[in-house]
This record gives sequence, structure tokens and C-alpha cells, in this order.
Amino acid sequence: MYLSEIGWHLYALLFIVCILLPALILWALVYFKPVWLRQSLWAFSLCSLCFLVLSLKLSDNSLLMTESSLELKAGLYQTKIDDIHSAQSKVSVVFCDELGEFKPVVAVNAINLPNYKVGWYRLANQQTAFVMLIGDIDKVTVVSTKNAIALISGDINRDNAGAGMQAKAFR
Repeated sequence: MYLSEIGWHLYALLFIVCILLPALILWALVYFKPVWLRQSLWAFSLCSLCFLVLSLKLSDNSLLMTESSLELKAGLYQTKIDDIHSAQSKVSVVFCDELGEFKPVVAVNAINLPNYKVGWYRLANQQTAFVMLIGDIDKVTVVSTKNAIALISGDINRDNAGAGMQAKAFR
């Protein structure tokens, strides 16, 4: 996933919080007390660095399929789903508009923006699942085990054929 596919909402929010608001506050501080100019420049440099680090961290998304587990990392969130090849596990690919009981309804501990839904969500069936829906997608892979549920953008069976493959397709 390329940065342009994640959506402008996330980066606009980061820009406002990390760059625009501090710039306005620092401008007002320097306007009324010019002696604060040097400290304001350092503070604004740190705010700019914070914006860059957060932008890179939120766009660092990956999945790692091993023999018996699936490790998902999406921005600030990560999880590991064990026993994905057991008899109780199910991996299915569905279209976004056909999610039904697996549709994310409420963000429990997540980032919920257009084209960027990442974190823990309460589903329509009242279960909690790890959701990693990034970009403009048509298909969603639903991984369901006895202990966990995960929703992932795209078709991981087609995109990541073979165990032990590390996919950076979400960058």
C-alpha cells in the first residue's frame, strides 16, 4: 500500500495537530514576547520531526505469515494470530459490501478514518476483531480462529502465496 492510497484524512489530521496548531501558538507567543523566538524555533523543529516520525510510523504496515501464525502490524497496532491452519480456523475472502456479521461497527481501540481503519473494532456480531483495512479496497480477507478474528485489506491468499513470506504490500 503506497502512502497516497492511505488517504489524505490521516495526514491532514497529523499536519493540523503537529504543524499548524503549534505554529499558530508559537507565532502568538513570539508576537507578544519576541524574546521567545529561539525557543519557538526549536519547538517548531521538534513538532516537524514529530510529524515526520508519526507519518512514517502510521504508514508502516505489514503482515508475516509463518507455518502456524499470522503477525499483523498496522501503524501503532499489532497482533499475532496463532493456529491459523487448525481445523477450527477459517480464512475467507469476501467483497467489502458483503461482510455481514464481520462488518466493523464500533472502534474500540482504533483509528477510524476514511481509507484507514486500523486497530481493534467491535463487529456486527458483537465480537472484537483486529481490523487492518487500508486504502480503497474491494476485497477483504477474514481470518477467524477460535481465539481471534482479523480483517485484512485485499486477498492475502493470492497476494502472499506460501508460508514464511513477509508481505510489505500495505506500504
